[in-house]
Amino acid sequence: MKFPPIAIQSLKDLLSRPKKVVIVSHRNPDGDALGSSLAWKSYLEKKGHTVNFISPTSFTTNLKWIPGTETIVVCENGKGWKKSEALIAEAEVIFCLDFNAVSRLENMAMLINKSTAVKVMIDHHLEPEDFASIVFSDTKYCSTAEMVCDIICDLEDAALIDQPMAECLYVGLATDNGFFQFNNTTPNAHRVAAVLLEKGARPDYVSEKINNIFRETRLRFFGYCLHEKLKLVNDGKVAYMLVTQAEIKKFNLQGGDSEGLVNYPFKIEGVLMSAYFSEEPDRVKISFRSRGKIDVSTFSRTYFEGGGHRNAAGGKSLLNLEETEQKFLEKLSSINFETVN
Repeated sequence: MKFPPIAIQSLKDLLSRPKKVVIVSHRNPDGDALGSSLAWKSYLEKKGHTVNFISPTSFTTNLKWIPGTETIVVCENGKGWKKSEALIAEAEVIFCLDFNAVSRLENMAMLINKSTAVKVMIDHHLEPEDFASIVFSDTKYCSTAEMVCDIICDLEDAALIDQPMAECLYVGLATDNGFFQFNNTTPNAHRVAAVLLEKGARPDYVSEKINNIFRETRLRFFGYCLHEKLKLVNDGKVAYMLVTQAEIKKFNLQGGDSEGLVNYPFKIEGVLMSAYFSEEPDRVKISFRSRGKIDVSTFSRTYFEGGGHRNAAGGKSLLNLEETEQKFLEKLSSINFETVN
């Protein structure tokens, strides 16, 4: 058993009879948020529960092929908000997957906060908030999808994992560990991958769909940013890009079209930290990545109202783009770039 027996038993007791269930994940859901949530939805439906998965916002085109995305309720539009409000009000159980702070839900947070449903957290990020009655929180996992697979196995229901579920879980697993390239790739991640492959997940198909299906404008945007926007500072140890709203409109970017761009500077020898700043109407959205012991989670949490993992984190700034850049450059002095390994 991978998780504490008391937590597994509490989950068994909670799900011992059919319930009205809502699954929620964070805004701008990535492969792990979607893959883990859709697989968990399928599992709960097989156990006889009535389940709806609500996303605070829409998701990128290259994730729409994932089995079950057509059933997702997107909260951010008018009809979606009303439906989400009704479903959350009726829910007996709310599963919170791939996030551990209600603020990650943006406007939808108010609906979750006022709900009297039993809340269950399944997440692998640092410093979880205390809002759930049952908590599965473990930073040793590289993805929530990996956790969901182990939870299903601990519940003695591995036989219920079918091919579509396995593919959903593989999407979450592989995207959060960089297709087994990142330092969060553990022996257990490979063991879970083996289980999912035995259940029918197709690594080549998933990789093709995730990594090689770009709209032309998205690919041109990547090229533009790397050629025109990339800046190197701190003797080439830090790379960053700032993108304005005008540039986002010029390339007709859709939600999540910049996903993965922040990783490209690591192809430059000597880069230890990368940041991507995207101007939005009311904030600057920030993505941080790092190598080795450089802790961008603490950096983001301390200076940019964010957090995440040691080597992958996000944040935001309410300053304008130029002021945010200046603050970022000033705060880099807090990082010891000599402790990369």
